Amino acid sequence: MVTVSLNAWTLVIAILSVVAGYVSNAVQTGKLLGIKTVPQSWLPVLTLTGTFLTAFVQTLAGASSVTGTTVLQAVLAGLTALTGATVGITIHQHMTATPSVPANDNGADGQKAA
Repeated sequence: MVTVSLNAWTLVIAILSVVAGYVSNAVQTGKLLGIKTVPQSWLPVLTLTGTFLTAFVQTLAGASSVTGTTVLQAVLAGLTALTGATVGITIHQHMTATPSVPANDNGADGQKAA
């Protein structure tokens, strides 16, 4: 027989999971609950909120017990999720940037003297 332990954190995790799902759906479909169109100006904020909430909730849901340390870890996981794309884009830009010609410090422009 399986025992189920329900407490306040179970409810918080369930509600935040539903909110994260609705936020993700609003970003993907452009509609809130399939009824109202989401303004284009809201999409970046909704994307950031959904990304943070997803990492936050996954961390809480994966913990054996929710303590202050677990909540801090969940917040840090959410913040790390927000920086993931930025770090990836920065690495991509550095790897694919056109290499520049090294500076020539001897005063010559690479042209032959007349």
